[in-house]
Amino acid sequence: MDEYLGKIKNFLDEDTLESKITKVILGVIAVASSLGVVFLAVGLGNAVQVFSMFKKSKKYSKFQIKSAMVNLHKRKLIEYISDKKGVITVRITTKGESVLRLFSIDLIKIQKPKQWDHKWRIVMFDLPIKYTKARDSLRLKLKQLGFVQFQKSVWIYPYPCFDEILFITDYYKIGKYVEVLEVLNLLHEEKFKKLFNL
Repeated sequence: MDEYLGKIKNFLDEDTLESKITKVILGVIAVASSLGVVFLAVGLGNAVQVFSMFKKSKKYSKFQIKSAMVNLHKRKLIEYISDKKGVITVRITTKGESVLRLFSIDLIKIQKPKQWDHKWRIVMFDLPIKYTKARDSLRLKLKQLGFVQFQKSVWIYPYPCFDEILFITDYYKIGKYVEVLEVLNLLHEEKFKKLFNL
């Protein structure tokens, strides 16, 4: 399963038109599904209408959208479901959601507010040995997001990041070993203010 998802991720990471449109469609279907919106499979009329809400969609023709949908279905990332009236709708599959999570973890960013609220976010974790790979991945991700290492398994950041950390730890399935704290004062606060240009 991991090998299969890895191959799909490699395809989606490619800088090709096919990859880009496939990724956009998968993302749109996932978002629509979460909002209770469904796409009619017949003619792809609804799909094109929904895509018009996205600037990127203007780059793609109906033929390109249809081809990408066929590709997604072949890869079992989306499925066609028929109701009692025979109406066929398009939905993202569990595999499709897994693939989205794979490249979502790479794209995740923390939005910085215009003004700092003078609170520090402390991320701390204590993972069992069997989670060594997840620990290394978490540390790398925290560093990429701009966190500064406070101690060995303690990282600090000045802006709200609870949802992002929740997503990351859920992705690596280590949520119960990670804690996020909000702190008003630090003994060596000036040091970290300089590091974060506050």
